Amino acid sequence: MKKLQNIWPYIKQFKMNSIFLRTFLLISLLTIVPFLILSIMFYSGNFENMREEIEFENSSMLDGSSNIIDRTLMECDMMSSSIASNESAQMFTINNISTDSFKTITRLAKTLPIVYKYIDSVYIYSELSDSVIVDENIMSVSEFNDLGWLDSYNSISAQKGIIVPRNKNNTYPPLITIIKPIYIADEKKGAVIMNVNSQIMYNSILYKRYKDGRLFFLIDTKNRIIMANDASYLHMKPEDIGFSSADIKNSFETVSCEINEEGYLLQASDSLISDFKYISAYPRTIYENQLSMLRLQIAATLFFLLIVVFILAYVASVKSYTPLHEIISSLDEFTPSVNNIGAEDKNELMYIINNIRLHIEDKTKMEEILEERMKLLRQTQYDMLQTQINPHFLYNTLETINWMAYNMSGSDNPVSKSLVNLASFFRNTLSSGYFVTIEDEIKYTKEYINILSLRYGDLFDIEWDIDEAIFSYTIIKICLQPIIENAVYHGIKPKNSKGLIKITGRRDDENIIITISDNGVGMDAESVNSLNSRFEDNTYNQEKSHIGLDNVNKRIKIIFGDSYGISVQSAVGAGTAVYVKIPVERQE
Repeated sequence: MKKLQNIWPYIKQFKMNSIFLRTFLLISLLTIVPFLILSIMFYSGNFENMREEIEFENSSMLDGSSNIIDRTLMECDMMSSSIASNESAQMFTINNISTDSFKTITRLAKTLPIVYKYIDSVYIYSELSDSVIVDENIMSVSEFNDLGWLDSYNSISAQKGIIVPRNKNNTYPPLITIIKPIYIADEKKGAVIMNVNSQIMYNSILYKRYKDGRLFFLIDTKNRIIMANDASYLHMKPEDIGFSSADIKNSFETVSCEINEEGYLLQASDSLISDFKYISAYPRTIYENQLSMLRLQIAATLFFLLIVVFILAYVASVKSYTPLHEIISSLDEFTPSVNNIGAEDKNELMYIINNIRLHIEDKTKMEEILEERMKLLRQTQYDMLQTQINPHFLYNTLETINWMAYNMSGSDNPVSKSLVNLASFFRNTLSSGYFVTIEDEIKYTKEYINILSLRYGDLFDIEWDIDEAIFSYTIIKICLQPIIENAVYHGIKPKNSKGLIKITGRRDDENIIITISDNGVGMDAESVNSLNSRFEDNTYNQEKSHIGLDNVNKRIKIIFGDSYGISVQSAVGAGTAVYVKIPVERQE
């Protein structure tokens, strides 16, 4: 191929009269100038439209949120009215007599907090006997701690009742209390007191609405925050965090203010069933970020357009130089090697295309080699993790048999059973292959539990709830046993009382979720977060690897991918639940 001649010497020689620069200026005038004019007009129009859209979105969110909470409080008010109008409840306020029908209504009051998570408690108060029904128990007011509602009850003079904010036992949690008086012969005899936990109500019905820095507040008649998406704002006044009562005077009027030194667009509305006020705050950063993004998009488009104009001008300039073959020969400064030029390289375009194709083929081959090596690496990591399980479990099992040998008196039946289960377990777990069906894994796990039960006696019970439809799907070998052992040793054993371990298995779309839960001592939130963070770590460090839950999690990720593995939920005193997530697969 002949030497390609460069057109830049012509540009240097003729400057503004060169074909390239004249073409570039002409195309720029026809494209970039109209683009800049349209961009300025578009940005100016969107400057106000974007703020109006954000205000409308904030208004819609505020209106929807206030309606949801109002409807929820109205439902609670109706339930309170239903209990207050019940004949048995009215009889209690007169003679303090508990009948079968009255027990029904008290059981209903006890059931409501279970059905509706945001209902903290329901009381039935008798003014005549000065006593309160709490959880089907009758208590004297003098013996009852939570009396923050009593003054509000005494102030009631109408059958409609009132809604008041307060704190349970004057401490925590924050409550919205609905007091529905019980009138008999136009005389107030008592009341139904329904306590709604404001934060649980927010988390139940509004949690997903307010994110990306958006704020929500519910303000009571004393100008205090009684509900917020951030619990740290509770019991504070608007002035404490940056906006005043004057800012929220008019409903759905947008006000710009600072909350904790951050800018917000704020709107407020009044409750339809109480004297409360709802506030929704939209961060100005979202508005400003959208404008910044718009400016960035215009700048990026302009830069891209300049590149396109430059290329078009260059191409047009090259096409203008004649004859074409002389230009190509004058610009060709390199002679391709014999190995790189084939019969298909008939012109410079085919030469470039063929070289690109060769590079793509080389890249594809390298990707295939890299993928194969990654498979070998994952297989090696899996083998390392697999070999950690067997010595660990062998040690624990031999310790169990050794303990039995020293503590049993002559009878070899328990030892024989342990040895049989142990032999069967090792025969299955040490066999070739990494996969088993879920049905076989359950079988091996039950053999393991038989061994574990001989060590701990009746320390725990096992409850199985596995959907038989998932029996034929694939799971890694020795997956459930380490989790059950962890539940016994770390959950049930420190409890010093008999516990329950429940294993459930269900299919969820394209995944299988197996849950191992116990009612042991549980873990604090910090430990749970640390454990889950460790499970989400996709790296493998041999020096810091762990036997047990970590091992199972790493093997699942290596075999099935990083989107699968183990997660934990736990609370102190409430037990622990370990969730095993694997794909729906059958191993051929």
